[in-house]
Amino acid sequence: MKKLSPLAAWAAAVSAIFNSEDQRGLRWGHGPEHDGIVGASASSAARRPQAKHAFLTDKTSKFAVNGTGIPNVGFDAGESYAGLLPIDAAASDDEMQELYFWFFPKEKPSDDREIVIWLTGGPGCSSIGELLQENGPISWKPGTRAPVRNPWSWHRLANVVWVDQPVGTGYSRGPVTATDEHDVARQFLGFWRNFVDAFDLHGYKVYVAGSSYSGLFTPYISSAMLDAAADGGDAGGGGGGGYFDVGGMMVLDPLLSQYGLGQDFAVSRVLDYWGPAFSLNETAREAVREIEDRCGYRDYVDRYLVFPPSGVQPVKIPGSFRYGDYVPECDALTVVIAAERVANPCFSVYNVLRTCPLPFDPLGFSEGTGYYPAPEPVYFDRPDVKEAIHAPPGREWQFCSRQPVFVGGVDGSQTPGPGSLPVIPGVVERTGNVIVGHGLRDLLVQSAGTLMAIQNMTWGGALGFQSRPEATLRVPHHRHGDAGKGSGGAPAGAGELGVWHSERGLTYFETPTAGHFLGRDAPSVSFRALEVLLGKVADFGSDAPFTTDAKERVVLSEEL
Repeated sequence: MKKLSPLAAWAAAVSAIFNSEDQRGLRWGHGPEHDGIVGASASSAARRPQAKHAFLTDKTSKFAVNGTGIPNVGFDAGESYAGLLPIDAAASDDEMQELYFWFFPKEKPSDDREIVIWLTGGPGCSSIGELLQENGPISWKPGTRAPVRNPWSWHRLANVVWVDQPVGTGYSRGPVTATDEHDVARQFLGFWRNFVDAFDLHGYKVYVAGSSYSGLFTPYISSAMLDAAADGGDAGGGGGGGYFDVGGMMVLDPLLSQYGLGQDFAVSRVLDYWGPAFSLNETAREAVREIEDRCGYRDYVDRYLVFPPSGVQPVKIPGSFRYGDYVPECDALTVVIAAERVANPCFSVYNVLRTCPLPFDPLGFSEGTGYYPAPEPVYFDRPDVKEAIHAPPGREWQFCSRQPVFVGGVDGSQTPGPGSLPVIPGVVERTGNVIVGHGLRDLLVQSAGTLMAIQNMTWGGALGFQSRPEATLRVPHHRHGDAGKGSGGAPAGAGELGVWHSERGLTYFETPTAGHFLGRDAPSVSFRALEVLLGKVADFGSDAPFTTDAKERVVLSEEL
């Protein structure tokens, strides 16, 4: 068997996502970068901010972004701040590491002293990219002509900062020194102290959220913050309180444990759930079933994906990713990708309902294919955009870095590694407020693997969920519910959009309306999830209107 690092092995298993054989060394979620953009010409360079803003001070003025001077954005994006801050300001020039952030204060200021951190996964994929296409104030999704104001922006509910991390991701820069998730967390806490000091956020309640590989980043960072607060390392400057008052955590379509659990163990369940949406013939489907039987997947899932749990799962799991060894004969995922791409050349593991043509993507990602039809730079690699948002002009921006963000391309927390399972229970027990969400159109990280990871965790004195998630997830009807003019260019669904369950401070939800990028595919569900995390509504079964639309609730006719 060929020896591969966990990151390289997992990337090899999904190499059929991409267009050429030489892409096998890519890391998770990473597609080849191609230049090009279609759209209006850039606006003029950023000008000085014109309005008086809540967080504008002598310390923050150098980060202030002019909301009317962001290229291609035809509206005032409001108060925001962006730029680089060091992990350790005392480091030498050769050792200096800086993380890039874009901070949007709450749209309508309030007395709530809370801030949400958003971290994209990868490892090495930019949070700024997901600001643009998932949960930020400016929405420029694939297949759309220009940015629009996002009614589902998380900054309508709280102060939110999107951070490119670890070092080497997006606009962040400096030598890559992280060897595992503990290093990532230590580096982030160094940055966070400097960010809190700059914006006088001492004593604010902190909520850490992310997606995909951030199923590792987010729990380790949250746990490290809680540890620092408990150990007395949380004293803030100026007598204004601490840095690390963690109020909760949320991860969407997360990688939580060993790769095989999320990628190979339940492929046939996804095929069965979506049925004829897959174009696989019976020969290919039988090949997948044969792999699952021969490699032990089916027996493993039948034994351990039960409620309540049948017991602690073994450290040594069957299948294709065993202690860093890649076993191609157990690679069910690649069999599906290769077969599906024959019938549907635009098939995407990120959303199994994707068909041709691939939409134009201003980030140059295009469902991981890197397809990009124009010769100009991707949006965040344009000099005028970099100038407007205080990004380093000499750094090439890629949605997912082509270079490793861990030393040697290996995250030591995954070799063979239990992933984030050791730290999540502590975050749940210390906050009583952790949410795990999943889009059922995701083939890259399957919901069954996420549930099996939950069923292998002990928190609050018990192992896993005692009951299967079956309660109805409700999203209130709203004024952005159609795809026409009334949606403001950002339509989103409403009604009964999935299921959810909560026990002992941990909540799980899933929705068939989304794939891997849950906030992009189902923005109203993502928005509701943040309301639940922040305690603005009781739970996912609530019929209450969105807190931002409380006075504008749509009255449905009896026919609906």
